[in-house]
Amino acid sequence: MSILKNGIRRLVLGGSSVKWLRRLIKEQGGAVSLYLIMILVPIFLFCALLIDFSRIKVAEKEAENAVKTGVRSVLSAFSLSLHDYGLFALDQAQDNAEAFFLKAVSGNLSGTIEAEHFRFIDQRLEETNSSLTSMYTLASHTVFKKQILEDMKYRAPMIYSLELVDKFKKTGLSTVLSQAQSFSKHAVSVEKVLDERDEAMDETWEEWKAIHQKATAIYPFYQTQLADLNQLSSNVGIHQVDEVRQSLQDAKDHLKSLEQQLESIDDNIQSVSKATQGAADAIKGLMESRNQVNLQVDEMFDKVADLQQLLNDTIRYASLLTLLKVRSTSDASFLKKTIEQFDKALNRAKTANDRLNEELRTVTSNNSGDSTYSANQVFESIHLISREELDDYGAQAAASVALFSGLQAQLNSVWLFDAANYNNASQAIEAFWQKENGLFIGQSPKEAQRNANKASAKTSKREQRNKAQPYLDQIMKAMGSCSLVAATDPFKASYAALQGEPSQGSVGYYQAYMQTNQQADLAQPVPELDFEDADKANASAMSLLTGFESILTDVRDEFYVDEYALSKFNYRTLGMEKDLGGNIKQSKEASRPDSHPLTNQEVEYLLYGANSCLGNYSLAYGEMFAFRLAIGTAEALLEPHIQAMNVGSPLLVLLAAVAEGAVKAQLDMVKLVQGDAVPLAKKLGSLVTLTYKDYLRIFLLLHSRDEVLLSRMQALIQLNTGMDLLQSTTYVSGTGGTSIKLWFVPGLSKILGISGLYPCEVVGNRCQMVRTGVMAY
Repeated sequence: MSILKNGIRRLVLGGSSVKWLRRLIKEQGGAVSLYLIMILVPIFLFCALLIDFSRIKVAEKEAENAVKTGVRSVLSAFSLSLHDYGLFALDQAQDNAEAFFLKAVSGNLSGTIEAEHFRFIDQRLEETNSSLTSMYTLASHTVFKKQILEDMKYRAPMIYSLELVDKFKKTGLSTVLSQAQSFSKHAVSVEKVLDERDEAMDETWEEWKAIHQKATAIYPFYQTQLADLNQLSSNVGIHQVDEVRQSLQDAKDHLKSLEQQLESIDDNIQSVSKATQGAADAIKGLMESRNQVNLQVDEMFDKVADLQQLLNDTIRYASLLTLLKVRSTSDASFLKKTIEQFDKALNRAKTANDRLNEELRTVTSNNSGDSTYSANQVFESIHLISREELDDYGAQAAASVALFSGLQAQLNSVWLFDAANYNNASQAIEAFWQKENGLFIGQSPKEAQRNANKASAKTSKREQRNKAQPYLDQIMKAMGSCSLVAATDPFKASYAALQGEPSQGSVGYYQAYMQTNQQADLAQPVPELDFEDADKANASAMSLLTGFESILTDVRDEFYVDEYALSKFNYRTLGMEKDLGGNIKQSKEASRPDSHPLTNQEVEYLLYGANSCLGNYSLAYGEMFAFRLAIGTAEALLEPHIQAMNVGSPLLVLLAAVAEGAVKAQLDMVKLVQGDAVPLAKKLGSLVTLTYKDYLRIFLLLHSRDEVLLSRMQALIQLNTGMDLLQSTTYVSGTGGTSIKLWFVPGLSKILGISGLYPCEVVGNRCQMVRTGVMAY
């Protein structure tokens, strides 16, 4: 072996070793040849395998590039009509796409190229192992929104800043609107509690007037009757009716007996007068007796008369005392019942008054840092009533009724009415009258002033409501220009395709996309707008401002989607808006929104989802009027009416501002629907203007709901392009099977391939491999 090693070393070192090698071969007699074969054959095999392995690695890279190229080639055949909307999706059937993929892969393999010289690899496509899979359609909200965000990520932030945030923040209108909303909220809540307090105070006063009316009637009655009772009491003394009646009867019986005696004497006188002897003396004696009896009869007559008078006085005394007891009990019951109603009403007034004072403290606390907002000064003009005043009102009322209850208790406890009882009763009824009448006289001016303020505020509020009403009535008459008869509505078929025919049970594009994304059909996101009167109109206007402040804080994905809707679809004033030079603006969008089937109404449909042009226009018009009303009201509150401020009714100040805002809002709406721009807020600078489109932009943000908006946009795109987004795929996975011919020892390569050395499968004298390429828009 040492000889062999030396020989190999010499062979490697230089050409002079050739002679040495020849000598070595001769000297060993063939042994060296055997050793060389044993060494060179494995080296040869190794080199052969290494060559094929390197060819396979080159083929592997080529196959991977070819598959990726095929996938890219398939994606290059996107829909041009969808591309006009900034969307990318395949525009061909699955079979055509797969054939295109195979052709692209095959065309990028070396086996399909005819080479004039030596070719290191001859890779070719194996169609049995090749396929193309498409998935993730534009019907998916996730995919659809992602492409929208990609399209709008550069445009939307700039528009958001220039067209929305700057206009509201730099003019200070966002602050003014926030102040107006806060004032409206406080004004309505304070006025509600103020009305509750005044209503309870009115009920309290009505109950006290009933007590006063009762007191006015019973005071002279008790004065007179008590005086009569006192007089009768002095006449009757301690006598009782039965006793006097018995004495009277005895006197009458005695008088009767005396009368009988007189009759007897008269008979005797008549008898004696017929006798002749001693008649004169007898008659004289009888006459004397008769005179004595007559005197007794006269005395008895007087006694009977006196007893009869005493009996009459006693009966009248008893009746009058009973009457006073019964009447006082009835009157005390009435007063007790009335004072209970008085206390209930007064307690409601106290509760409402406490709430009113608490509301005013809250308003004062919230407005402590903004003393320049003039409208807030009306809260300082409200007629306030302290809790101590109401407590004193109730205490005095209860005390006066208690005095009469004392009188009633005295009368019911008396059986023999004497002078002391009379003095006590007389003092009680006098004290009751003085207390009750004094409270009535003291409270009357307060109630008169309060009711005068309330009546003035009520009259003024009615005037302001009447002032605003004609403009509110016009809202329902000026909702749009699409008031077409259903049978002749040119958009009926388009809306049927979008929304389906519920009466016939058919499903439109919109419902199909909602179901695809497993979303329930949601109710309209816009608030209910009610312009029946100024109060409801103000509530509708201010409700729009609830989430307005939050949309000015930062750029959100919702704005990107909303701005996409405004740029790709048409709306009412598209083609009517003018640039600074007074020329009609022309849409430069590739989607050509001015040529869509739903003419000048698509964004309104996206917002409100009504199944007619009139329905969508009406909702947009009403909401736009409400927003302009909110701005007009906010401006009017910056300089509130002095007369309204002095009345002390926050709601009156608000209604006056609403009336002024309604006039301005109606005039602005006439311009907006004609495509003109109107000043955002005249009192804050008329250079900043907004158009109909700008307000749609605001409403899209205020009512942003991706599920509904995305489905409606998908439905409109299908209506406009005829492309079913359920079939418009955006993700492609291509699998390409290729093979390369092996140059050396395919059998050994197959064995090595099984062991995992080769990245392919050896079939015959070719090595087959599979590569996958994945790509999405």
